[in-house]
Amino acid sequence: MKNLHLALAACAALYEIPASAATFERGNWAAAKIGQTCHVFTQRAHRDTSGALVFSFGPGGYNAGFTYEYTPWPGETGAPWDEGDFVLLEADGQEIWLGEEMFAALAPNGYVADLTGGLVSEMIAVTLAAQSDISVNFDRTAHGEVWLYGKFATEGFGASLARAGEWCGFDPNRLPTS
Repeated sequence: MKNLHLALAACAALYEIPASAATFERGNWAAAKIGQTCHVFTQRAHRDTSGALVFSFGPGGYNAGFTYEYTPWPGETGAPWDEGDFVLLEADGQEIWLGEEMFAALAPNGYVADLTGGLVSEMIAVTLAAQSDISVNFDRTAHGEVWLYGKFATEGFGASLARAGEWCGFDPNRLPTS
């Protein structure tokens, strides 16, 4: 529950809206409706990884987004990845092509990797189909290595997504095109 409250505070700060929200938790995922926007997000990363996966949906499911929000380790300073590095996504340990459509950036509240908006439906399908986890890796070009940044259990994703769909009035299996 503590992680849910921290995530809600971060979402409220990011979108500059009051922190009161409808909330729902299931497994490793939670849903929150803050203002007119619904968020579905991981509550914790696997051991030795960090960050959060966040889906967001406007009323009716419009303007859907998917982001990996990086959480720095204590004492860490500077960018977690280099400009030439790129995202590799995995579902159940198998690389999926959607990583090619994620772009790393510095956001107002830290480092993120955003998925091209029109592909959120595909990321939902991959997450629903995954048996155990979704991983966010970066191909660290200058280092010649792939680094695991965040690994997240998928348990509870479907229920949290369904609740967000109820709150914001959309069918998670049929997102509108914006």
